[in-house]
Amino acid sequence: MAKLTLQEQLLKAGLVTSKKAAKVERTAKKSRVQAREARAAVEENKKAQLERDKQLSEQQK
Repeated sequence: MAKLTLQEQLLKAGLVTSKKAAKVERTAKKSRVQAREARAAVEENKKAQLERDKQLSEQQK
């Protein structure tokens, strides 16, 4: 017997509609994408700050 996901179990029990389940899935994907973009932006800012610090250090020598 295959294990059902929570989403499949809720659909089978009639507690949610397939439309609502699809909306939840889209929302979850958006959240993952936004988190990935935020991490990328933070990493880019760190790189830019490191480069500025390096240039400032060179100027002070």
